[in-house]
Amino acid sequence: MYELISPVNFRLVLKYLGLLLVGIGAVTVVPFTIAFFFIENTIAMVYGLVGSLIIGTGYALYRFLPEGELQWKEAMVISALVFPVAALISSIPFSFSTGMSFIDAYFEAVSGVTTTGLSVAPPAVGPVFLFARSWLQWIGGIGILIIVLSLLAPAGISASRLFGAAVGERKIRPTVIATSAILFEVYLVITIVAFALLLIGGMGPFDAICHAFSAVSTGGFSTRPDSIAAFSGWLIPAAITIGCVLGSVNFEVFTRMARNPLLLFRSIQFRWFLAIALLGSGILAFTLLGTGDSPGGVIQEGVFQAFSALTTAGFSTTDIGSYPDSSKAVMSVLMWIGGSMGSTAGGVKILRIIALVSIVHLVFVRFFLPRETVTSLKIGETTVTEDQVFHLITFLFLYFIVLVVSAISFMLYGYTLVDSLFETSSALGTVGLSVGITGQALALPLKAILIVDMLLGRIEIIPLALLLFPRTWVKRTKG
Repeated sequence: MYELISPVNFRLVLKYLGLLLVGIGAVTVVPFTIAFFFIENTIAMVYGLVGSLIIGTGYALYRFLPEGELQWKEAMVISALVFPVAALISSIPFSFSTGMSFIDAYFEAVSGVTTTGLSVAPPAVGPVFLFARSWLQWIGGIGILIIVLSLLAPAGISASRLFGAAVGERKIRPTVIATSAILFEVYLVITIVAFALLLIGGMGPFDAICHAFSAVSTGGFSTRPDSIAAFSGWLIPAAITIGCVLGSVNFEVFTRMARNPLLLFRSIQFRWFLAIALLGSGILAFTLLGTGDSPGGVIQEGVFQAFSALTTAGFSTTDIGSYPDSSKAVMSVLMWIGGSMGSTAGGVKILRIIALVSIVHLVFVRFFLPRETVTSLKIGETTVTEDQVFHLITFLFLYFIVLVVSAISFMLYGYTLVDSLFETSSALGTVGLSVGITGQALALPLKAILIVDMLLGRIEIIPLALLLFPRTWVKRTKG
């Protein structure tokens, strides 16, 4: 077993975490402004005070702690700490604005920053809270690290390693700062497109901006307790679906579509996404045929809910809890798969599914080849290395171990196997669909499990597990 040669540099971790705190504090300016707009002066003061303290603390950490270049392990630790820390900060104004307990406010904040959308908030909450949690999903979708790298971080090795830990090592532009900036621009543009489509569909401006934030971030928070079911007609569900699909596409594709708009359909991830979405829509609609709705209504509902599950957006047009077990099972599988790598979507990701299918195919092909034949695993024109295969298998193993343990925990509280798998699949896939289990009345241990699942799903398990590895922090002594 490989061991860390040395623990992380704690001061260096704190220094760059300070830079991220400046970014987290800065994004509170928007809900602070919205609170004043709705004449919620007390909530505005809370946002102002929290934002000022966080910016001041972050600046002090970054300014006065000693300089140094981040190593990969430190960048991984920082990328894992960002989401629970950002949620902790956001839970303070959430609790003040709704009267929720701190654990419920933290649950809501984690659900927001991880772009999940599961909610334990009371039904009667004000517009500031509704806006703030959708805004938190939008920030969580692009990632606080991307915002900080775009606007605040100095260029260099540390920025490159932070980018690699958060997004991946592939750069669209020559530098990670330029790459972060173009990704943020793409995100902003598709958000504006989603907002415009929702306005055209008949939503009011407030609802439209909140739903645009949640759709493009594939987050799923709605301004209405009944989600999209609260809006009549087919235009709004169609606009929401388009927004969710835009958010679940690899953003790198968008940066090259200006020269060739058809490039989207050449993306192997997008082609697989469409195939899985259409197949899932058909199977889901088939399982819903006996629910009493008309064939046309069943098809429309099946398509919307299948895309909502696969993009991990988590919007709904009906009560999922009333679905037959077969429908819940289909949606659970779609939530496991998720959207494209390099998007805001959660789940295992399409690229990993393609790699897994390619590995299975290669195993069977090798039965018909001489033993000495050297065969490489390829996805399109890209060769998959042995290390990448090991990482894939490790991730999938850990993903489903977490899923099974979480589902069994819910079953111990009396929930059925199908409902337990659905709810935990939704949390781990950062989806947000619910069969009615998640709410204020949910037992505290189960809320804690869902919080951990949401964080593991957004951070992708291995970086978060690294935080719990003792040798990350303390050097092993020989004795």
